[in-house]
Amino acid sequence: MDGAGRVYPGAMAEPSGQSPIETATAGPSAATAPDALPEKYTRTLYTARVENVGGTAGEVRVENGPTLPTGGPSADATGSNPEQFLAMAWSTCLGETLKAVLRERGIDAATHVHVEVSLHFDPTGGYRFAPRALVSVEDVGEDEARRLAEAAHARCPVSRLLGRADSGALEVVPPPRG
Repeated sequence: MDGAGRVYPGAMAEPSGQSPIETATAGPSAATAPDALPEKYTRTLYTARVENVGGTAGEVRVENGPTLPTGGPSADATGSNPEQFLAMAWSTCLGETLKAVLRERGIDAATHVHVEVSLHFDPTGGYRFAPRALVSVEDVGEDEARRLAEAAHARCPVSRLLGRADSGALEVVPPPRG
């Protein structure tokens, strides 16, 4: 529901007049059991707000940030497409989580996270993404790189989000040369 009280297709109006997204980011609800989780796990650390205007023929506006042109998944598109935005989000988040895992274990090594997001027809209708992360850790063996990558994948918020949709494959690959 917008400020004028309009409900958009697919959105449900909340009794508060806020959309489910606004309600979810407004903080813990009174219905949440106060002793269910420690406060550090229930408080919001950061909320990104982005608005799309025009789908893949428009732009995304990041609150207090850039406005980026959007485009479809074709070679002649002039803006970034959803596949690219998802790949950027996952590679950045997984890469930073991997750095944290290495730091906690006292390992000083360069890492590389390459993400591919493919668009497929979904047999049940519509489309689906098939994301895949290729992770490498320099100067460690393949088994250790796998353990580190899997630890980061288990903690990364974007990996966890993708995991809920039963998508998001993770592979360990050799570091790039050169």
